[in-house]
Amino acid sequence: MPAPRTRASLALTTAPLRIAVLALLWGSVFLWIDLALEGFGPVQITFARSALGAAVLVVLVQRSGERLPRGKSTWRRLLVTALLTNVVPFALIAAGQQSVDSGVAGVLNATTPLWTLAVSRLSGVERHVEPIQVVGLLIGLGGVAMIFAPWDAEGEASWGLLAIMGAAVSY
Repeated sequence: MPAPRTRASLALTTAPLRIAVLALLWGSVFLWIDLALEGFGPVQITFARSALGAAVLVVLVQRSGERLPRGKSTWRRLLVTALLTNVVPFALIAAGQQSVDSGVAGVLNATTPLWTLAVSRLSGVERHVEPIQVVGLLIGLGGVAMIFAPWDAEGEASWGLLAIMGAAVSY
């Protein structure tokens, strides 16, 4: 008779499935934005994404038995965080995708870790950066430059690309 599955072993066997579902959800966002832009503006899309996300979070908090924060200072910090990591990037991506293909938008959004390292180093949050991290950052930013192709008159350089890059920096 096989041994009963533990919670940890079950989590390990379902991990690839969970990662695949997560990749499908995150990766398809740009396609959904492209489709939504056929009937809605960037601000409407941003509002809908933010409102749906907030509704899901409220339901999860209620189901867990927890309460929403009550302090004004907590809500101020949450508001700033929501603006910088949700509202601003959502709006920039939706606006940028009016002139940029969803695949390119996805690639540009994937530069978020590069910008995180650069901004954290420049702002002094990250005091020490390993040389290999700098090499990786430069290679990654070089790849982004290849997408922009400023030396090629037919390159994709546009305000839309800059908007999506701004979203990646804001994240």
